[in-house]
Amino acid sequence: MKILGIDYGAKRIGVAVAEMAVRLAFPKKALRGTGDIEGDAEMVNDYARREECSTIIVGLPLLESGEEGEQARIAKQFGGALAARGLNVVFWDERFTTAAARMALEELPAKRRALMVDSEAARIMLIDFLSKGDG
Repeated sequence: MKILGIDYGAKRIGVAVAEMAVRLAFPKKALRGTGDIEGDAEMVNDYARREECSTIIVGLPLLESGEEGEQARIAKQFGGALAARGLNVVFWDERFTTAAARMALEELPAKRRALMVDSEAARIMLIDFLSKGDG
């Protein structure tokens, strides 16, 4: 069984896949977001079906205080659009994953790091989910 991790952004959607049998997560090439929640959800739904993932972990970008801001509201709308397509959606606190991803990728050239940071953040979130969640 595999699960998909998503770091949703209007311009770039970070993607990672966790192989449950080995409990490891792997970053994938980020998807180009359109900013249209329904269209982006359809694209991620198609990706999830191709990867045979029925569970999607959607990063919830909470504020440092733990409260929900505008980006968390958008992530919830996106997750709702995925759930409406029959996918099991779990929201997961993704605070600090982008900072951790930047640190993990700091040895890469800036342009390559920029292309990979969102999917690396999704991978870090999945690892957290696997270690603490019901995964």
